[in-house]
Amino acid sequence: MPPWVRMQFPDAARMIKRLRDTACEAPDCAWCREKSDPVKALSRWFGFQAFRPTPTDADDRPLQERIVDEGMRGKSLLGILPTGTGKFVCYQIPALAKFDRTGALTVVISPLVALMSDQVSGMERMGISSAVTVNGMLSLPERQDALDKVRLGDAAMLLISPEQLRSVSVRSVLAQRDIGLWVLDEAHCVSKWGHDFRPDYRYVSRFIKETSGGDTPAPVICLTATAKPEVVRDIRDHFHQRLGAELLLLDGGASPTNLCFEVRSTGRRTKLADILTVIEQRLPPEGASGAVVYCATRKATEDVAQFLQQQGLAAERFHSGLTPDEKKTIQERFRIGELRVIAATNAFGMGIDKPDIRLVVHGDIPGSPENYVQEAGRAGRDRDHANCVLLFAADDVERQFQLSARSRLARHEISAILKALRRLDA
Repeated sequence: MPPWVRMQFPDAARMIKRLRDTACEAPDCAWCREKSDPVKALSRWFGFQAFRPTPTDADDRPLQERIVDEGMRGKSLLGILPTGTGKFVCYQIPALAKFDRTGALTVVISPLVALMSDQVSGMERMGISSAVTVNGMLSLPERQDALDKVRLGDAAMLLISPEQLRSVSVRSVLAQRDIGLWVLDEAHCVSKWGHDFRPDYRYVSRFIKETSGGDTPAPVICLTATAKPEVVRDIRDHFHQRLGAELLLLDGGASPTNLCFEVRSTGRRTKLADILTVIEQRLPPEGASGAVVYCATRKATEDVAQFLQQQGLAAERFHSGLTPDEKKTIQERFRIGELRVIAATNAFGMGIDKPDIRLVVHGDIPGSPENYVQEAGRAGRDRDHANCVLLFAADDVERQFQLSARSRLARHEISAILKALRRLDA
């Protein structure tokens, strides 16, 4: 709906929007049957005839379908789905439906540039060109082009990091659009009890409230693959206190059912050979399927990749020290099956569009149980059988404690930060 209509006829504009965006439930209403049916929406935009059968809700309805249905009806919710069970469809369909019915924009908050870019590219491969991302890796012309698509009403979805909400240009274009839905991907980042807490995620609710202009804020969909009970409570309490939103909890559990988990002992001297043995035993020798070997450090990824290359495997390393072009090239070679094995730090994996990862090996113990569940869950996203093997060495436990200690701020560093903040306020 054009902004001038909303400005000159606010009551009529609100009425028309509500009529178009609310299912009347009348059995003879062709509009609502067509525009509010989640299965028809799935077929229309993604070509599938049914949602994934697992996990299910309490009524044995596919949880994917339930989340999409509630989202299309304008409900605020917290959805917990195991990694690889189609989390992104849960916000993409409600977003496309809202754009189709009212022209409203969905703002998707996501933690990683690679994750956002992968989602936009994935939708483009499905023929959906109405999603854009704005991030720090874009050139100035690319950024302006994305912002123009949002401002002119050509974008159904805008994928950004929470930090971008502080950008003057982003705030300006959002003020020119009707926001129909807010989505927080990796919603555990909201919680102070989560394993990836990001303070800027808590700023999102403040931004929503400040920009709602006294009206009822748009619905909020929070999605994550890992959330402990205290994290769930914290997320729901946060949005209740900040926005008065009651998030409906739809919990599909933490682990896919098609994964086989195994722990093997290893040692410093035998680890490389043990990794090779697992790959030879658990990764199909033919085809385009792949394996990911997670390591604790950049150097470890380099060592593992080099060793596997020497054994004749198509392997590469992946870590945050690579250039964006190197990362993109390695990810694409892995996606199409040209590379069979990636040795990576936890910088790799989120949103990677490769459903046939048949093996995830943890060469080092991960930093937390939540990290392990998330990383292991990148195997078998096509729902076929896959293996997750953890190589355990007592020395690795001590190394994780050391890495954790290095990541914490010392007392004098906290004191220096507080002093700097006081000077800014002065």
